[in-house]
Amino acid sequence: MRKRNGLWGFVLLLLIVCVAVWGYAALREGVIQINPTEVPTQAGSAAESRAPRTEKPTTLPEAPPPTEAGRVRHYYHQLSTEERKAYRDIYSQLPAFPESIEVSGLNSEGMGRVFQALMFDQPLLFQISSTHYKTATLQNEIIGFLPEYRLTPEEYKYQLEDLITTARAYLARAQGDEYEAELALHDQLTRSCKYTEDISNPVHNTAYGALVGNQAACEGYSKAMLMLLEMRGIDAYIVTGNAVNAAGAGGGHAWNKAKIDGNWYHLDSTWNAPVVEQSDSRYVSHAFFNLSDEEISPSHELTDTLNPCTATEANYFVREGLLFSSLGRGDDDVVTQQLVSSINAGNGCLELRFSDEQVMEKGWKYLFEQPEQRIYRMLSNANSELIYSVNTESIYRSEMKELKLIRVFPVKK
Repeated sequence: MRKRNGLWGFVLLLLIVCVAVWGYAALREGVIQINPTEVPTQAGSAAESRAPRTEKPTTLPEAPPPTEAGRVRHYYHQLSTEERKAYRDIYSQLPAFPESIEVSGLNSEGMGRVFQALMFDQPLLFQISSTHYKTATLQNEIIGFLPEYRLTPEEYKYQLEDLITTARAYLARAQGDEYEAELALHDQLTRSCKYTEDISNPVHNTAYGALVGNQAACEGYSKAMLMLLEMRGIDAYIVTGNAVNAAGAGGGHAWNKAKIDGNWYHLDSTWNAPVVEQSDSRYVSHAFFNLSDEEISPSHELTDTLNPCTATEANYFVREGLLFSSLGRGDDDVVTQQLVSSINAGNGCLELRFSDEQVMEKGWKYLFEQPEQRIYRMLSNANSELIYSVNTESIYRSEMKELKLIRVFPVKK
């Protein structure tokens, strides 16, 4: 028996050596290949300067703490069976920071779909690059996913804790029904986060950059909004496509679709982020809050057709009573109170929407031109209720014709 066991042990050892030699030879001959991949996204990529905390954790990070972030998995449900398995395997193993993760049955296009789905579905996966990864292939079939980590395990542990703590603080101030909660989350994000065009820093393309770092590009805004809405129990996902503003400038962009009271709407928190009309003031907009396909299509490419947006009930201007089919003296009190509410809420401006371009033109004349110029009387009446005094003889104003929108920017005294 001992001799037989020894013989089997020798045979097993010989097999192991043969497999190892074959694997080494295969790698040298190019049978097993490591392929770097760069994924085009809305926000670009580049190296990031890190600023980890000085203290060291006692343990490495485990799986992300339980939250509702990433529960909708909109892009996961569009994958094939093999792609879904790869998605699940990668997602479940990434928290342990492996060098490689085994996958099977995928070509490069399928792996690209899986990676994009993970990046758009899962806002907590910010420890890896959203634009670069490598694959190991054998006979033209991908057998391994090699993530490119942009954070160490220690950095990720701390940043993940900070992100979830910040998100829960947002949620604590998001009370009411789905519309009210969505509005509260949107307003907190757009007031706290500063838009940046610096997409060379990968953190600007993450929910962490938007919520904790308070600076993000469109991808970061949309991931933060996705995370907040999902944690609140509101279905949402990220949409990408080209977007062009009234001046004709634009390019690749990311925003959200959100399901409010059973209906889907477009929500672009990036384009609602503060615009600077005065050197000392930042103004929050709601122009792109819960738009239909028809309303957003002049500026945003409609690349996603799975959930058509046809409702208008949860549009900001409809819900807040700021949509006018006419504007006259009978509306002065309503506009004055909306002016007070908007400025005291921290928006810094008043936005009025009109049913058509002709009504908007008449509203513009009523507010700003002789003989009426009613806006100045409204400012005088509002001054005593405002949290700060405004100039009653001078204002900034603008219009968005594609949305039939007038903006009033009071000037601080």
